[in-house]
Amino acid sequence: MTLVDLLISVQRTPFAHAIAKANHMLLASLQIVHVFGFILLLAPLVLICLRILGLVLRDQPLLDIVRQARKLSLVGLAMALTSGMFMFLSAPLHYYFNWAFDTKIVLMLGALLLYAGFFAWVAACESRRPTLAKVTVSLSVLAWIAVSMAGRAIGFV
Repeated sequence: MTLVDLLISVQRTPFAHAIAKANHMLLASLQIVHVFGFILLLAPLVLICLRILGLVLRDQPLLDIVRQARKLSLVGLAMALTSGMFMFLSAPLHYYFNWAFDTKIVLMLGALLLYAGFFAWVAACESRRPTLAKVTVSLSVLAWIAVSMAGRAIGFV
């Protein structure tokens, strides 16, 4: 059984068929939830980036900001991943053969690694290595912008 065969099997499940054949408003709603999830995921990142760059909340300890923002990011990540999974289930073969989707997934994995690994570390050592902290959060923001652009390209490929 190849991956394409597996995706065909998934596409033929009653659940995937129900999503694909549902009212167009269901897929539009999933897209709205997906975008809103990304906003909830990225808003704290931008806030923390601006704080590390010294543009906002200079008097607030960075660890407090990160601790409070983490919950919002996790809610946004859950919304984006769940709605994205449902959209994928509606047409897995379409997404499988779409290079923009592949690009988005690879970029998203990289952005998640940056966000989870380096970002927690940078927040802890921001005062000792401010240049490295600024570079890391800037790369993280750029990675998520690339994910968003690749996601936007999916509909045009």
